[in-house]
Amino acid sequence: MKLLISAGEVSGDQRGAEVLNALTRIYPGEVEAFGLGGSELAGAGMKITHDLSNYAVMGFAEILKSLGKFLKLEKELKTLCAKEKPDCILLVDYPGFNMRLGRWAKKNGIPVIHYVAPQMWAWGSWRVKKLVKSADILFTLFAFEETFFKKRGVNAVFTGHPLRQAITAQAKPGQALGLLPGSRAQEVEKLLPEMLKAFVKLRDKGIVTEALLAVSDHLDQSFYKEARETQGVTLHKGTSAVLEGSKAAIVCSGTATLETALFSVPFVICYKTSGFTYFLAKHLVKGVNKIGLANIIAGENVAVELIQNQVTPENMCEQLEPLFADEKVAEAARLKLKIVRENLGDGDSAVNVAKEIISFLKLEKVETKN
Repeated sequence: MKLLISAGEVSGDQRGAEVLNALTRIYPGEVEAFGLGGSELAGAGMKITHDLSNYAVMGFAEILKSLGKFLKLEKELKTLCAKEKPDCILLVDYPGFNMRLGRWAKKNGIPVIHYVAPQMWAWGSWRVKKLVKSADILFTLFAFEETFFKKRGVNAVFTGHPLRQAITAQAKPGQALGLLPGSRAQEVEKLLPEMLKAFVKLRDKGIVTEALLAVSDHLDQSFYKEARETQGVTLHKGTSAVLEGSKAAIVCSGTATLETALFSVPFVICYKTSGFTYFLAKHLVKGVNKIGLANIIAGENVAVELIQNQVTPENMCEQLEPLFADEKVAEAARLKLKIVRENLGDGDSAVNVAKEIISFLKLEKVETKN
């Protein structure tokens, strides 16, 4: 089996590597992969013809400045594809670039698989027509995405989310308050001061004695100066150590809500951005009426959402205090979080994708080797 893989972001590199490893276990010594990727795909055995680190661009202005670079990348991958004649192209996330490449491949009779659905269900649903033209089959991380895309003519298959297997629920709840303000500068600037004030209020009332703060390596450590100076706060890299030791948490919207739910830690979701950004989001995001990814996946509010002016220490404390003071309330919240895990699919998501690829290409299926 010969694959051209295009993964232009770190998360896509990881997802692609998981799938490539699964394919290699099923067909040992028979899988050849090459294309755009990073260290994870390289470690899984892919020949990196173009390193994703050269194409990590964020923001409209930066993308425009790098347009020539991306056009060159597209041309080179097309040339590579025409020369190597892969059995299929596996496009992992990175929709802005990958959909263009996929559209070309489909026109030239090359099977195109897209893994990780663009969030067209949240905004830009009109782009689904472009996705139909750029992918023969789409593998989604969430069940509701399969329904959304199928209704709009996309051959979509729900294959599950990798975090479901990667994260095990707490065996026993911790005692601390978890603080997950995010990894972006704007998130931390707006959310962390309010989170710290909420912790101090709870600490001074004797509700909780310790807060565990998840910090990001990507931010200057000056962002966490106030936290270091707050009695009772300890800092940890990443989310795992924080969630393992927490009884409840305050969490920024996004993937962190999914991680927190899978750890079975009750939490409050906070979302706060600039007035202008929020104004745009309200007018652009039409497909969902919830902020937190965990709530979107569950189809109901498994965690309270505090948005913009609602993000205050007083509101946080109002929601958190019962989770610390009343074990029945905390246990009911933990039970509700199970809905999230149940809605993330069964089995190993990467193996599910690998088997779907084999089925799609009509290759003979063999037993997975450990």
